[in-house]
Amino acid sequence: MNRFPLIFTHYFKRLLRNPINILVYIVLPMGLVVLNMLANIGMFELQGGDLAANASAVAATATLLATVFMVAFQFFSGELLMENIYSDFEEGPVRWRLSASPVPQRTFLFGAAVACWTFNLVQAILIFSVLAILFDIYWGNPLVLVAVVLIVSIMSQLIGALVSQLAPTRKTATVAINLLCFGMMFLSGFLFIPLGNSAIATFITSYGTPLALAFRAILYAGPVLDNMGHALFNLGLLAVITLVLAALVFTLGRRRTS
Repeated sequence: MNRFPLIFTHYFKRLLRNPINILVYIVLPMGLVVLNMLANIGMFELQGGDLAANASAVAATATLLATVFMVAFQFFSGELLMENIYSDFEEGPVRWRLSASPVPQRTFLFGAAVACWTFNLVQAILIFSVLAILFDIYWGNPLVLVAVVLIVSIMSQLIGALVSQLAPTRKTATVAINLLCFGMMFLSGFLFIPLGNSAIATFITSYGTPLALAFRAILYAGPVLDNMGHALFNLGLLAVITLVLAALVFTLGRRRTS
């Protein structure tokens, strides 16, 4: 009997039942965008700007903020799979029960990964749906948006799996994945800390991280810029990095189990 549906349902329900997951990965990014937008609108009105006459500029600003937070928090979601790996397969009494189960351990791992990936998709759908309603955000080409969400959600799980394989302890892994995600935000210019105007800094902020590639792929697909060639180029680079990560994770996983 195929146990995968039961395993997937178990892990997905566990993710949804944890209020911290809902608050950190869904409510927080939406709240940050809303607060930033309200602050920007307030500053604009204080400066005597005509909000109705500049509706397109307000929508463009909302799109930039929403894209930044949606993509960034998707990468942080890789920590969900990492936590499941440590709690069920590396530490605690559950790993012994899983080892004695007639169901192969890789089925449990795959079920946990797919559950976290699905949670990522739900996270992205809720974020861009709610923000589109609140601020009339135009997300551009829907196919590019869906492709970015799918690839980034897969990549985030691969990053979580890779960090769990390389880090010796859960605490080290948690610190490592957060440093990695904040590092990507810094190098992509999302923390509003200037990296300078040199050619190297410009290249890093544009193409130096998967976060920057995902951000640019969405923006070039219509909401802010209109260059489908650039959007597909960034999307292609993102897909290549994901394939490399997948190969690395599977290679390390085989070595650990052999």
